[in-house]
Amino acid sequence: MEESPTEKGYKTIQDPIHGLIKLDKDTLKLIDTPQFQRLRGIKQLGFAYLVYPGANHTRFEHCIGTMHLAKILAQKLKLGQEVVISALLHDIAHPPFSHSCEGLLRDHMIDHESIEMAVRGELREELDNLGFSLKELKKIISGEEESIVCGDVDVDRMDYLVRDAYYTGVAYGIFDISRLMDKIRFENGLVVEEGGIRAVESMLISRFLMYPSVYYHHVCRIATKMFERAMERIVKKGLRIEELFEMDDSDAIMLLKMHEPEFYSMLRNRRLFKRAVYVGRESVDFREVMKVDEKRAERKIAEMAGIDEKYVIVDIPEVEEVREFSIRVEIGEKIRRIEEVSALVRALRSSWMENWRLGVYTKKEFLEEIKRCAIEYFGIDKSVQRKLFVDSSSNSWIP
Repeated sequence: MEESPTEKGYKTIQDPIHGLIKLDKDTLKLIDTPQFQRLRGIKQLGFAYLVYPGANHTRFEHCIGTMHLAKILAQKLKLGQEVVISALLHDIAHPPFSHSCEGLLRDHMIDHESIEMAVRGELREELDNLGFSLKELKKIISGEEESIVCGDVDVDRMDYLVRDAYYTGVAYGIFDISRLMDKIRFENGLVVEEGGIRAVESMLISRFLMYPSVYYHHVCRIATKMFERAMERIVKKGLRIEELFEMDDSDAIMLLKMHEPEFYSMLRNRRLFKRAVYVGRESVDFREVMKVDEKRAERKIAEMAGIDEKYVIVDIPEVEEVREFSIRVEIGEKIRRIEEVSALVRALRSSWMENWRLGVYTKKEFLEEIKRCAIEYFGIDKSVQRKLFVDSSSNSWIP
C-alpha cells in the first residue's frame, strides 16, 4: 500500500485490490494507534507463505480493505458509522499467525473477551473520544447482530477471498465483488436481488476451491499445528494469554526460538512434520472422530508407538458452518434461500465435506510406526479405496 500526503482531512492509499481508498481523519486516528499498527506484523494467511511465497500480506491491509467495502455498502444501505468502524476493527483480536493460535484461545477464553483484551490503551481512548461503544462494536464483530461485517453475505469474506487469491496467485479465488455489492439491499435483513445470484454462486465457488488449495493445504495445516502445539507448551511455561494481543508474528517466532528451539528450527527451515495418515470422512466413523480430543489422541498414539508425544500431531478440522448457503435472494416478488433456487449451490453443499481430512503428522523417522498406530487408534476403514503416496521420500497413507 502506497500512502500519499494528507489532504483536506483525508489520506489516500493505493490498494492492489480496491485501488484508491480514502481514509478520513477519525479513521486515521484509530489506524495510527499501536494496537491497530500491530496488525502490520500479522500475516493474513499464517504459514501459507511456506507454500505460496507471495502470501505475505497482513491483517492490516485486509482490515482496511474490509472497511472500504463496508463504507461503500453502508452508504448504499444507509447504515451507521459504527458498521464501518466494526469492519475496520473486526480482526483486531487476532493473535500472531492469525488462526494458528485459535485453539489456544478457545482453551482459555471466549471470543468477546479476546476483543476486550485487544481493544485497550490508545485504541480504546480514541474509540471513546469518537463516541463509539465497544459493547455495540463487539455485537457487530461477533455476529451477534447480523450485519454486512459478519453475516450470510459480508464484506470480510468478500475482501479476503479476492485478496488471498491475488497474493497466492490462485486465480480461481477471484469473483465480481462490485456486482455482488450492487445487488445487495436491506429488507428485514440482507437480500441479494435476482441479478446478483451469479455473483453469489461465483463467491461460493471461490471459497470452495480456495479451501483445499490454500486454507486447508496440508503444509499449512501441519505448520499451523506445529506452531500451535509449541505455543501451548510455552503457555504452560508461564506465558500469559493476554500477552498474545501485544505480539505480532516476529515476537512469537522469537518466543519459539527461546523456548522451543527444535520446533523453531523446523518451522524456520521448512523441515516440517510429514503426513502419516491423511484420510477423508468415508474412511472413518466420522461422528465418532469429531468427538475425539486431539491431545488425548496424540498422547495415546505416542504411547502406542513408544515416542515422545510432542512428535505426534492429530488434526481433526472443525466442520465450518457455511453461512452463504442461507443467503436470501429475491426471485420475482418472493424472498428465498439461495440453495432453494440454485442447483449449483445445492451441488456445492453436497460436495463441501469432500475437502475434510483427518490428519496425523509426525517426524519423518517415525512415519511408519505412527501410521500403524493411528490406523489402529482411529479404526480406519481399510476396505475403502486408497493409495500410497510418497511424502518427502516416506510412505504416507491417503484415500
